[in-house]
Amino acid sequence: MKDYTCISTALYPGNGEPVSISVDTLDHIAGVAHLCKGFDISPEDWPDGYGISNEIVTLSTHQGTHIDAPLHYSPDASDIVAADINHFIGQAVIFTDRISCGSEIEIDWLEYLQRLDHYAEHAHAVFFITGAYERYGEPSYFTEFKGIPVRYVEAALDRGYTLIGTDAFSIDPPFAVMSRAYIETKDPTRLWPAHVLGRKRPYYQIERLANLQNFEAAKLVDFIALPIKLHCGAAWARAVARIIE
Repeated sequence: MKDYTCISTALYPGNGEPVSISVDTLDHIAGVAHLCKGFDISPEDWPDGYGISNEIVTLSTHQGTHIDAPLHYSPDASDIVAADINHFIGQAVIFTDRISCGSEIEIDWLEYLQRLDHYAEHAHAVFFITGAYERYGEPSYFTEFKGIPVRYVEAALDRGYTLIGTDAFSIDPPFAVMSRAYIETKDPTRLWPAHVLGRKRPYYQIERLANLQNFEAAKLVDFIALPIKLHCGAAWARAVARIIE
């Protein structure tokens, strides 16, 4: 059996996220002084003369590799804690589009449906690889990427898939693209269509998958992507996968 590979992004300050990440560190020297307060212990009493460190992290639940719950799309929907954990363990069907240059993926529709049907009895997730993962941390990663058209998501939901994943910044196209489309058409369905779909057809999204070099030619993978247990509309996940086919 092949080893699992981590397919999550690393979080760090200065990685270009729209919402800045900050990490306030209590180092080992400051840590020992803090732990000695109120006790008849001095820093010199500790092994090696220092204590234990700590970090206070400030970031959005939508930064790095994360899973969106229905609450993210609708105010009266369920949060990530309410999710059945089995949604995030199992098999995922892989589709790769590194060729198209638009704001949405372009995969042969009939081939897409056939592969979904072929694996529907075994898999419950669909992961799209666009190549965006290679630019994580660069400014273009957050503004230039390919979204997943609603009909691709709906076709997967129709067949019982419950988790849709992407290596891009978002399941939907860049906000600038959606905004221009709305201004030109005044059609509200052009705004966050794949997310809004989750209001009437609740499902889960995993965004910003990474380290996918060895998965682009795969068809099916085993994966584990457990979200942190937060009463929120999204939570960070450490995702891993290994190729089956």
